[in-house]
Amino acid sequence: MIIVLLALIVIFTWGFAKLFGRGEQTQPLPDNDEIVEHNRQAVGDGNIDNIMFDTVMRGYRQDQVDDVIAHLKWQVDSLNAQLDQVHLRAKNSETG
Repeated sequence: MIIVLLALIVIFTWGFAKLFGRGEQTQPLPDNDEIVEHNRQAVGDGNIDNIMFDTVMRGYRQDQVDDVIAHLKWQVDSLNAQLDQVHLRAKNSETG
């Protein structure tokens, strides 16, 4: 019984390693500037539905997602600054 159990452990371990890998590192993905530029253009144009990411084994490429988030944050900060200027001008015109 112990020999059968050991044989099953070895077989399952080998099968699991073949199916899911043994934890080896994968090669870094090449930069894809076209998608980054496309996403920046889509955010700039307000076409959020047009954003796309390369998919990798466990989701999307993190560098592309981070770039879109940074660009969206920059755009929101820019719009907030413009809104603050409009409020300041409106406040000055009311008091002036």
